[in-house]
Amino acid sequence: MKTTILLTAFIFFTGISGLFAQHFQINPIPSFNYLITSQNTGFQEKLVHSNPIREKRDMEVVISTSSTSPMPVFAKVWVVKDNGEVTLGPFTAFDNEPISVPIDNDGQWGVVIRCDWDVLASVWIE
Repeated sequence: MKTTILLTAFIFFTGISGLFAQHFQINPIPSFNYLITSQNTGFQEKLVHSNPIREKRDMEVVISTSSTSPMPVFAKVWVVKDNGEVTLGPFTAFDNEPISVPIDNDGQWGVVIRCDWDVLASVWIE
């Protein structure tokens, strides 16, 4: 049982570290209608936040496409804090269906999006 748990943890962390080890362009948050072309794309806050008045915020992500394919268009979304110290997801974002992920108000948050189709992505924090 311990071996299975350790093996599962190793595979999970290897996959996550492989995701962040890839080189890709980092865009600012907020970004609206940014074209993603079949690759990993990252978004990151420019400032580190620490606001004691407000405990929680929401990371908002929406993808959209003009594809007329009968197959559903979707993207995998990871919400990350402080360059991967905390990783939430993956979440599956479908065309024009917003994803809202609660995040705390400390540190610097970002988003990584991986998609096999050309989509427009909007990322902002409320």
